[in-house]
Amino acid sequence: MSHASVVADDASDEPAQILIAGGGFAAVEAALALRALAGDRVALTILAPDPVFHYRPAATTEPFGVSPSRRYRLRAIASDLGAEYHESRLEAVASRKHLVRTAAGARLPYTNLILATGARSVVGVPGAITFRDQRDVPLIRRLLGELEAEALRSIVFALPATFAWPLPLYELALLTARHARERRLATEVTLVTSEREPLELFGTQASRLVGGLLEQGGVRFRGGAVAAAVQRDRSLALADGETIRADRVVALPELRARRITGVPTRRAGFVPVDASGQVEGLQDVYAAGDVTTFPIKQGGLAAQQADVVAQTVAARLGASIKEVRAPRVLQARLLGGERPLFLRTEFDWGGQPTRATLVHADDADAAKTAKVLGRYLVPYLETLPARA
Repeated sequence: MSHASVVADDASDEPAQILIAGGGFAAVEAALALRALAGDRVALTILAPDPVFHYRPAATTEPFGVSPSRRYRLRAIASDLGAEYHESRLEAVASRKHLVRTAAGARLPYTNLILATGARSVVGVPGAITFRDQRDVPLIRRLLGELEAEALRSIVFALPATFAWPLPLYELALLTARHARERRLATEVTLVTSEREPLELFGTQASRLVGGLLEQGGVRFRGGAVAAAVQRDRSLALADGETIRADRVVALPELRARRITGVPTRRAGFVPVDASGQVEGLQDVYAAGDVTTFPIKQGGLAAQQADVVAQTVAARLGASIKEVRAPRVLQARLLGGERPLFLRTEFDWGGQPTRATLVHADDADAAKTAKVLGRYLVPYLETLPARA
């Protein structure tokens, strides 16, 4: 990848030291964006404990033999960008000294720090099979094996009391029901969610279409219900005391952010930021992606947050760019019906949906961008073979 520099005012001889903590969508997008926007004005360092960038937009389809996951070595990505890579975890930030401490004991200086450390999964429905991402594909494959052996008559897919992104559960439910139907297995599939309508964040029209997909696919929708725990008889207990019969319950996790010494946090450890991505109360420290307080946690949104941070940092370093405060756009593709359903909605900076649209068609451009919207990440990954 070329390091095309951007003409800027008042250029200094020494590049700004930009330290990016994290190795997910927001981190890689931030690194790519900064190199594109600021060129040689920045010296990039990526700090992440996992040496692999996991591209996980289609984890739900992998158990069904579709869209295997892709993995890329962070060190190779860093090399492409002329960046340093440190395989360690961020432990503490000394913002006044512009230093961080890693889990390995190293102290790294920075001009600007970008926190893209993500969130960790915790059990959302005790006793359920928790599906996080590709790490839990074997659990779903095992469930499908039990289904094919006719050991299961009823499967419930449940959202926890607090959730960050519901679509994967819908996809799992629809694909499981189709798997059973294609094998002529008599299996009852139920989806339990606190949403009043299916995928309501995408608007009324989308909810009606998704509801129709669920009905056609043989998935019973139970809205306005909060899953509490799986009981000894394997049934699902709801928060209101009701129970739903089940042989297996699959649930999405709840998310928490890992607290970092020196960084302010809010509920569940998430980091508060302003519209530019700057962390409240910390100068020259920014955050993007799942680690922030933005309520929806999804790769495309994380990449957009990273773009805003990169624009802000590059502009403050003197790069001649135009900062854009566009709405955050969430695009998604729901599989499980006869054709994919492409959904789109916009959010304001507080995380409230403002406009929703949908396309029910086999549109190649929509398919390409539906799962993860990353201005720099998507075209960059298209040039690479998956490698790990």
